[in-house]
Amino acid sequence: MPAPGGATEVIIPYDHAAAFELTGRPGNILQDVINVGSDGTFVAVAMGYGFEPLRGKPIGSAVIAAAVPVDVRTLRLSQLPLGALIEGVRFNPKFAEQIADRQPFAPAFIGDNIIERITPAADISFFFSMVDSSTGREFQDQPAHNLASLGQSNGARPFRLLARPLTFQPRSTLRLQIAERSAGTQGTLFIVLYGYKVLSNGCVEPTARRWQPAAHGEPDARAIPFDYVTTFALTGRSGNILEDEISINASDEFIATSIGYGLATEGRDVKLNLPGNPINIDLGTVTLDAFPPEALLDGIKIRPNFLRAALGGNAGLANPLPVTLADQIFERLNRPEDVAFRYEIFDSGTGRELQNRPINNVAGLGIATGERPFKKLARPISFLPRSTIRVKVEERFGRGTLFIAFQGYKLIGSTTGGHR
Repeated sequence: MPAPGGATEVIIPYDHAAAFELTGRPGNILQDVINVGSDGTFVAVAMGYGFEPLRGKPIGSAVIAAAVPVDVRTLRLSQLPLGALIEGVRFNPKFAEQIADRQPFAPAFIGDNIIERITPAADISFFFSMVDSSTGREFQDQPAHNLASLGQSNGARPFRLLARPLTFQPRSTLRLQIAERSAGTQGTLFIVLYGYKVLSNGCVEPTARRWQPAAHGEPDARAIPFDYVTTFALTGRSGNILEDEISINASDEFIATSIGYGLATEGRDVKLNLPGNPINIDLGTVTLDAFPPEALLDGIKIRPNFLRAALGGNAGLANPLPVTLADQIFERLNRPEDVAFRYEIFDSGTGRELQNRPINNVAGLGIATGERPFKKLARPISFLPRSTIRVKVEERFGRGTLFIAFQGYKLIGSTTGGHR
């Protein structure tokens, strides 16, 4: 058996995630299997989950009252459903270039593809159960409710720590089953087991778990707090893939202990560009051209506290409306707490993935507002001098500058890599 801290021992933080496509039908049963690789033992120390809802839905082909192809920016607010203006509406970011070039579209195509209705984010409810397929062990006496066992789906709570670490041998499997309870809620649910992998020649659990990690770096190395940060310009186009690499300094080893992230967005106010100097306006006749193009890609809605001012008689938009209120009625939907993306982290220096699949940001890192504690890695990971950290992001919802920070410390003066 190799000695603790020996050259053949490798312990890295690792996340195993399962994903479920929710249909919105209560009672529907979904299953997924987590397969532990043959390269080492996986030890789970905590659990968490997150929900990635389908926020943008077609506004409907029967909505746009026009007989010929039109420039979508010439549409009037009265031509859009009032409910969409209250909940939220936006241009589909996939067609941003065509909209900017004022390409005309058929009315049916606009309703089914160009203009989307943004549904508000909602909490979800489901039952779940887990079975270790290799041993036949169940981890609860009956299906557990998500709020009772894992907390809210927005990631605001700390990740649930397991009472005891849970060990999965190489090539073992974990089967998860979900029973939906929320009607009409569609999207992707992620359930994540956080922990670490023990990669070593001939070493099996539970022996590896009894090892104590060796001290990082060299005795004469000086440790200073340090963060490596990567940024991504999110465009708002769902499915868009972005990649970035962090290059570790050539002279110092970096030890990552936790990960955090945040989204920098523009202000939420929407200022209308109205021709002339009117005193009063008919809100229903205002065209989408009057809104900033970026706001229509982010999504806009009527502010709840201005709803009475925006609505006139006969369940329509206000006429007349004092122009002094026009710039206060609408707000952008692009908020840091609503950003959704999937991420992968890859240690290019050693060729190791730190997760089994792309993971939803809330499920893997917590709520996007920064109110959660930073995600502490189950085991610190060492990045050697001149190595790189590659991060891949798949956009799902939201626009702005995304920051992902690897928090830890540098070993100044180290000449060889420490424990990994």
